[in-house]
Amino acid sequence: MKPNLKILSIFILGLFLFQPLSVSADDSTETVQLSLVITSDDQINLTVVKQVEKGINSYDAIKELVVVVVKDTSYGPQIISLGGVEAIGNTYWALYVNGSMSMVGAHDVILSEDTFIRLNMEAF
Repeated sequence: MKPNLKILSIFILGLFLFQPLSVSADDSTETVQLSLVITSDDQINLTVVKQVEKGINSYDAIKELVVVVVKDTSYGPQIISLGGVEAIGNTYWALYVNGSMSMVGAHDVILSEDTFIRLNMEAF
């Protein structure tokens, strides 16, 4: 693993280790569990599990967990880079939701229940 990816992984892991373990009784926000996996050959392999606000779209939830660079298109934001790993040439970040390739973009995937998302660098 490259040094930058090790630092990124340690930083993200640290964010979750230092979260409060209890939730106050005043916190009435409903949450769902997001399991996020980002893979791209030997460039990045990141797995994160986090409670996120119920009803948030997956694009906003992913932005909370990893650095995302997008390009605005007529179809909505297109993910160009995740964690510093850029889709160039004939590659793109494929979005899988609960094991199936998504037919909509991350902006249109609403997290209303526990969800498994995988972003995988693929070629066309």
